[in-house]
Amino acid sequence: MDWNDFCIKIDNCNRFFRDKMDYTYDEEKLFYKIDQNEYVYTKSDFENLKNRACQASYQPYSLITDYQYECLVDSPETDFRRGFSINFENKLMATSIIDSENGITYSFREVSDELFYHILATYENGHISLKIPYSMFQNRCANLKNKSFFNILRLIIRLPYAIYVQCNKPISKDKIISFTKSHLFNLAYNLDLVLKPITSPDVLFPKRTFQSIHRVHNIDELMPPKLSYANELTEQYYMALASYDPFVKFIGFYHILEYFFEDVYNEDLLKNIQDILQHPGFSSKRKKDVIKLIDTIKKKNHQNKEDFQGSELEALELTIRKYINLSELIQDLSSYDSAIIDYYFNHEITFSKGDSVNLRDLSNDKLPKKLAARIYKTRNALVHNKSNETRLSERGLYKPFKDKEELSKEIPLMRFLAESIIVNSSEPL
Repeated sequence: MDWNDFCIKIDNCNRFFRDKMDYTYDEEKLFYKIDQNEYVYTKSDFENLKNRACQASYQPYSLITDYQYECLVDSPETDFRRGFSINFENKLMATSIIDSENGITYSFREVSDELFYHILATYENGHISLKIPYSMFQNRCANLKNKSFFNILRLIIRLPYAIYVQCNKPISKDKIISFTKSHLFNLAYNLDLVLKPITSPDVLFPKRTFQSIHRVHNIDELMPPKLSYANELTEQYYMALASYDPFVKFIGFYHILEYFFEDVYNEDLLKNIQDILQHPGFSSKRKKDVIKLIDTIKKKNHQNKEDFQGSELEALELTIRKYINLSELIQDLSSYDSAIIDYYFNHEITFSKGDSVNLRDLSNDKLPKKLAARIYKTRNALVHNKSNETRLSERGLYKPFKDKEELSKEIPLMRFLAESIIVNSSEPL
């Protein structure tokens, strides 16, 4: 992008304030006036910015060097400021999380001029909507100490904030991005603050439209991340957490539960086979013993699917047994809603015939199976919509407008299960 391209893009972007701010440009300078004060942005200023911007590696919509990563982030389907006061937002922007062990500092700021340059250079559609009313723009502009041209653009275009991850020694691209993603998960986990790296121009200017869980009420208490979480799981987690639709939330959290189905199922199958082979009474020379081994394998794989062989319900039970601490689950649910444990015990889900489950009965070895049955029946009612009346009477059918409130009651349970799986399957950074 050269000077002429820049001026044309700015002219297209800011057509709505061109006359109000006496905005003009020529081959060497760009002029604008605010409150009768005249300001100038020169071609030389632009060339200096371009040189700085090109020293870093750019990928939509981030800049990376050996020591720093800056990435534009936004909250999908929700308002960035949802549930937070202006004071909290200001504190978030002013607070840095320092990881002294790894020499890394995490912070949020307005997007840098350098990243802003690349966004303008790569953005094809010059018509960007006004983000604030002009009267509000005038008030904010009056309080703006530094009225540089890019600061004025930031007020008008209102790009989302950027996360800055700075290192005191050279670090690989993959490593610094991994640290960044882990920090973003910590924010979501502790503050219900879902911030996703922006990778598409379609989400640069999104239309912003359940009870939040704030595990941390003071941002000063937030620690730097110590764990690396599976990206496939956090993607589903963000989708579920950011949506207002209980259907999307349930399915998103369920996808996290089913991620390990094949692994846990195969582990259980392997254990069963090893138990048979290692038993002192087993003989490979005895036909009935070999048949028993074959029957065990057949029984475990009685449901054949394209991407998974085995019983999904059983795999869900095994996943719960492996990754979920039921005592912690009860504590989380009770902290969220003191009455919800009794609700799950006394209430069979109407539309799915999902089993009632007594989560307090920790001594009952069948508790994971009962919990899995409640979840699995509800999942089937959501994803299956076949016309066979007998099948529907067995599985149930979710009707969004009628059953939305009832499904919403299942979301806290699904969220805490999903979070436990993400955390308990993580690895140290």
